[in-house]
Amino acid sequence: MTREPCGLPAGFPDMKDVTEFKIAPELYMRDGRIITSVADAIMLLREHETRPGVDARDEVLHRLERARTETELQQAADAFLAWAEELDLLLAPPEAAQPGHTPLQ
Repeated sequence: MTREPCGLPAGFPDMKDVTEFKIAPELYMRDGRIITSVADAIMLLREHETRPGVDARDEVLHRLERARTETELQQAADAFLAWAEELDLLLAPPEAAQPGHTPLQ
């Protein structure tokens, strides 16, 4: 019996390199990083302390790494944003600190 090589399910094109998927607007993190792509988000998740049962880090990481469609990628990016907000890792973008900026109400 011969097994087919692992790959994407039929009907799904190969995904581009994750560095090509930009996050806009960019996310400013409390540690000074600026997340501009899915690759940046994956790197941050990999470096973040694993806390099984405490937060969704592993699930969010796997969703980003395994996304095969634009919809899956968008949902994974939304999950990353929710995770970062939950852990209070985000700062307001610099333009929010500029004189004359009106905060959202």
